[in-house]
Formats: sequence, C-alpha cells, structure tokens
Amino acid sequence: MRIRRDASFISSVLLTIGLAALVPWYLSFLSTWRRQYLEFSDTVHVINFYLPMGFAGLALVLVGLIVIWTGYVQRVRWAWFVMFVIVWVYAFPVLFMLPMLSVHSHTELVLDAVKHTGFSRDFLKGPLEFLLLVVALFLPVRSFFRKGKEGTRRPGTT
Repeated sequence: MRIRRDASFISSVLLTIGLAALVPWYLSFLSTWRRQYLEFSDTVHVINFYLPMGFAGLALVLVGLIVIWTGYVQRVRWAWFVMFVIVWVYAFPVLFMLPMLSVHSHTELVLDAVKHTGFSRDFLKGPLEFLLLVVALFLPVRSFFRKGKEGTRRPGTT
C-alpha cells in the first residue's frame, strides 16, 4: 500500500484528529447514563439530555470518519460537502462558537487560559479545534473542484 502525501491525505489526517478530539467529550456525556435526572439543587431536577447528545455526537463522529476514509481521501466531491456540513452546520454553531457568545470578556478568558489550567483553558480548546477543522477542510479544496480528470473523479471510475 502506497501512502500519498498530497493535500487531501494531509487534510483527512487533520480532520480525523479534529473529530477524534471530540470523542472524550461525548464519552463524558455517555457516562451519565445511570441518571435519568440531573440535580442542580435540592429542588431543581432536569431531565438528562447529555446521554442522547453523547450518542448523537459519537454517531456524527463515526459518520465523519467513515466519509473521510472512504470518499474524502479519494477526492470525491460529495465527501467534501458532507464534511463541510459537519464542520459548518454542526461543529461551528453547536460545539464551538455558541459557547463563546456567552463570554463577556474574551481578553480575560485568554489571559486566564495562558496562566492557569482549568475551565478557561478547556473553554478555548473548542475554537482551536474548530480552526483545525476549517483549515483541514479548505486545504485540499483545489483538488476537489479543479477542472480536469483528477478533480472530477467519481467512485467506480478510473
């Protein structure tokens, strides 16, 4: 087996790393499977929505990995569009950017993340992982959409 070192291969490795980085987060959601309700105080109980979110997130990661290593590496256009939807419709709003909107001072958050471990540093991992996914997605865009034999390759054709 020959390993290609072109933009689509490098992009697929970066996308795999970005998606694999989400797995521990989803597994922490799945670790709440024994609790039907989450308790915030003696009187406030909320239905545990972490469990279905964990299963949905792991399913999305699995679909992304299958798409990456079947069609994306071979530069099939539909695979690029599937990864585009995963990155921009799921990862951007749900995972990384909506939580950033709730922060009042981004400067203080970054300074605290540099100085201390903990919540601030974990909070900034999301946008950095998203940046990795975006760079990985747009790195091979020319090889997917250029005109000619290689850019329009379809599965099952030579």
